[in-house]
Amino acid sequence: MSKLITAIYEDGIFKPLEDINLRDHQRVRLEIIPEAETSLAESQKRALLEIAGMGNSGLADVAREHNKYLYQKDS
Repeated sequence: MSKLITAIYEDGIFKPLEDINLRDHQRVRLEIIPEAETSLAESQKRALLEIAGMGNSGLADVAREHNKYLYQKDS
């Protein structure tokens, strides 16, 4: 189960701001994204989803012309 939560870092400890339903001493992996950078992460996510959506765009030459579509310049 993967879950995105908000926490505060205080005195060397991450303190969740909501119940996360974990056992005591359960090991987890954390990805630290300061809230100030959240908008950057969201814009990157939107850009990747836009690229992924090209498969439904009807374009037949995406692989051959990928520079044109990704970087708006000729190959």
